[in-house]
Amino acid sequence: MSSSDPTRRRSGAPGGQKGIARRGADTPRRIGDRKGSARRGADTRRRIEAAAGRLFTIHGYTATTMQAIATEAGVHVQTIYLAYGTKPTLLAASAARLVAGDEDPATHPGERRWAREVAAEPDPRAKLARYVKQIGDVSPRITPLIDVLRATAPAEPDVAAFLAEMEQGRREGPRQLLGLGVPAGTWRPDLTPDKVADIVFAIASPDTLRALIDRCG
Repeated sequence: MSSSDPTRRRSGAPGGQKGIARRGADTPRRIGDRKGSARRGADTRRRIEAAAGRLFTIHGYTATTMQAIATEAGVHVQTIYLAYGTKPTLLAASAARLVAGDEDPATHPGERRWAREVAAEPDPRAKLARYVKQIGDVSPRITPLIDVLRATAPAEPDVAAFLAEMEQGRREGPRQLLGLGVPAGTWRPDLTPDKVADIVFAIASPDTLRALIDRCG
């Protein structure tokens, strides 16, 4: 076989090896394309979830269609179905977005910045104050949607199940951070993690904060 054989050049010559090595490899351009695609995908989800939260709050869960959300978000309705599948799933995602605020809703609540601050705070009073502050920050964002969903729940089993799950999560948060996640002796000896969770669940609730702010001044 002569040295000019093209098959030999592709399999053995330095130029051929270089070409093969580059095929399918991560180049700066490909990495940049993937990052750009991920950013666009995250932005699309953000728009969809924000639009869903607005429309659910204004028009109610039942009256808000997936097409209306797509129009509000500026996307094709099929994009929503591909990303979320069902309306209850989108409801959960939009509520998670409202609760997370500026943080990534995909991040577990216990790993978010405010939760880490609560966990790191050594002083019990400051720890509790930081937790209550978080409830105060979240409540104005999520309470209007919860009000609408409560009115809808009797006729919408999916909504009722979602609200029950939210309430369970609201109790589990203080149980983990203020009950199980504190050194022994932080609270009174009779305050078990479950009792701590019950107290915080009752007092630091969106309804209690709204009553104190709106009705008591």
